[in-house]
Amino acid sequence: MSDNNHDHLYNLLPAVYRLRDYDQGEPLRALLAVIEAEWQAIQSDIGGLYEDWFIETCADWVIPYIGDLVGNKPLYEINQLRRTDVAKTIYYRRRKGTLEMLTELAHDVTGWGAHAVEFFQLLGWTQNLNHQRFTMSPNPQNIDSNAVDRVGTVNLRSGDALDRLDRAFDVISHSVDVRTISRTQGWYNLRKIGFFLWRLQPYLMEAVTPRRSAVAKYGYYFSPLGNPEPLFNEPQSEMGGAGLGDETNIPGPIRPRAFYEDLKLYQETYGAFQPSQQPPNSAYYGPDRGLNIIKDGNAVSPVALICKDLSNWDRPPAGKVAVDVNLGRFTFAAGEEPKKLTSTFATYTYGFSADIGGGPYERRQSLADPSRAELQLVVSKTGPIKTIQKALQEWKNQGQPPGIIQIVDNGVYGGNVDVDLPAGGWLVIEAANGKRPDVRMVGLSTLSALAGDATLIINGLLIEGSVQLKGSLNLTLQHCTLVPGLRLKEDGTAANLDRDSLVTTVPADDLSVTITQCILGPIRMPATSQQLTIRDSIVQSLPVKGVVQPAIAADDKGKQPGPPATLERVTVWGSVYLKELDLASEVIFNDTLTVQRQQEGCVRFSYVPSGSVTPRRYRCQPDLALLKEAQDLGLTSVEDLTQAQKDLVQARIRPAFTSERYGDPGYAQLGLNCAGEIRTGAEDGSEMGAFSLLKQPQREANLRLRLEEYLPFGLEAGFIFVT
Repeated sequence: MSDNNHDHLYNLLPAVYRLRDYDQGEPLRALLAVIEAEWQAIQSDIGGLYEDWFIETCADWVIPYIGDLVGNKPLYEINQLRRTDVAKTIYYRRRKGTLEMLTELAHDVTGWGAHAVEFFQLLGWTQNLNHQRFTMSPNPQNIDSNAVDRVGTVNLRSGDALDRLDRAFDVISHSVDVRTISRTQGWYNLRKIGFFLWRLQPYLMEAVTPRRSAVAKYGYYFSPLGNPEPLFNEPQSEMGGAGLGDETNIPGPIRPRAFYEDLKLYQETYGAFQPSQQPPNSAYYGPDRGLNIIKDGNAVSPVALICKDLSNWDRPPAGKVAVDVNLGRFTFAAGEEPKKLTSTFATYTYGFSADIGGGPYERRQSLADPSRAELQLVVSKTGPIKTIQKALQEWKNQGQPPGIIQIVDNGVYGGNVDVDLPAGGWLVIEAANGKRPDVRMVGLSTLSALAGDATLIINGLLIEGSVQLKGSLNLTLQHCTLVPGLRLKEDGTAANLDRDSLVTTVPADDLSVTITQCILGPIRMPATSQQLTIRDSIVQSLPVKGVVQPAIAADDKGKQPGPPATLERVTVWGSVYLKELDLASEVIFNDTLTVQRQQEGCVRFSYVPSGSVTPRRYRCQPDLALLKEAQDLGLTSVEDLTQAQKDLVQARIRPAFTSERYGDPGYAQLGLNCAGEIRTGAEDGSEMGAFSLLKQPQREANLRLRLEEYLPFGLEAGFIFVT
């Protein structure tokens, strides 16, 4: 008579009745088990009713009702779920109108770094000698006391205060600006409050092998690509901007003057201490920060660091290491260069818009299922398998079974990666979650499967090189970067403008390529290939002698069409010539699109330049803008517009970007001056192109909706996008 979930009532009976019931085959126990099941259902329902009183434990269907109860207005679920938003409603209202709460609100509903500023606090005024007060930020404890005096005049000796002028953390008094508040004007007035917003995200690269400069052998780049790249701050709190007056909570580029002042303060405070007594971290630098240097296996202390302009690769004084946070460079004093590059590492933080391309972000959901693999190999600079080539050789020695080769660090791996899959083979080459290894190829790497259908998945790699495809291969690229132009020069430009990222040398009817959340250069696949699918990615062809080669086609001249394709949420630089376009949705074609078979397929919610030949279009630009212009002028059709009117509309609608150069933080990000038809032209109201997944317009709409409720009466808010 063992106890189980259906015996609670039965076990309450006296033992004599249970013994008699056992002798008769336990009919009473069976009866009570039926009653027990109904009793447990009632108990569960009662418990659920109690849990539904609280937003933290209630069922999903109850959330809107609790939201209505507290007067919560629904938002786009972009950065936080409805449950979280409803849960914080009372929290927000208890602190309604305070600057700290508005900053936290802006961060919560947008997911961007945020800092709110009451501009009326920075207005200069005539002082009453009987009631003197300082004219500065509401957080004077975080500000140089010499920045301003009692009449609001600027102290020119305070370089840090001057450097912050007209920025988010400005402390200097201003005269009244009566214009409407915008990103660049109308800030300083009695009714104005500004929300400084940082849209770029920080990505922390740990223990990276820095790239030595070809110009100065004693100088290094933090970026393994060897390109100038501004260093970003890794926020020291999840709030990402809750600490008013504190730049260390902002996910933006490190301000050189702030870095200089940070090192100066640290060295003045701890310079006389013994090394063992010195804290390992300053505000911006250290092993627990987003910036750190290890030389020959030993950490470089903040005491040994100086902030310096290294545009000319100047050396620091003896015993010091110079860092340029604007260019992402660092140099050593004469005779103090690292003895071994293999034991010299750098940790740094770079900025980018989204989790696209190779990067140290969360990719756990995209990693291969280990249960499918018969062989798993781990590659690292400190393990028994130190190269990808050695791992591939071991895979061959084991009979080429279904396998996973995983790289578990941010190291640099050289040489070509040649993979020849057997018939029906399956192989994954991936970076571990949160890692971004750099694969530097010396020539064309070959991925082939000549004997039959085979699958190769490459995930999370940064590849400096070109890959050629052969045979019956199903290739999947996820979260990868094939550097446009193969590699970058020290000035940040591409080194090989005329080199393609993917090239098919031996065509096959069943060659299929799927690209998801990647950045790559031109693609060369013949029309006989089975399929090309690209989603949430950037494809860029660079100009050679002023002429941009095709981004997707069968040849470099663009005379032969590429394969049947599906493009969704893609930004493309360079012309596209395809045999067939099954679907193009929310794509930005910066150059002409030509499709041979126009009877099939569809182009929808995309930007398609004039002169393109496509299948039927649905709500594309500039078609809609031209139609609206004709309607506004009272014309019957677009053909009635003059060429000058068409040119004017097309020039206004043409996409504008923060940067078109790979390696820049704002690469492929739509510029703030980009036409609204592009920034909100996707099917769901988000932007067209690769960063549609960010839902930027929805984030901004969330903040505007919340400010209607929480902004103090009479104040006028303005959004100032810093990045």
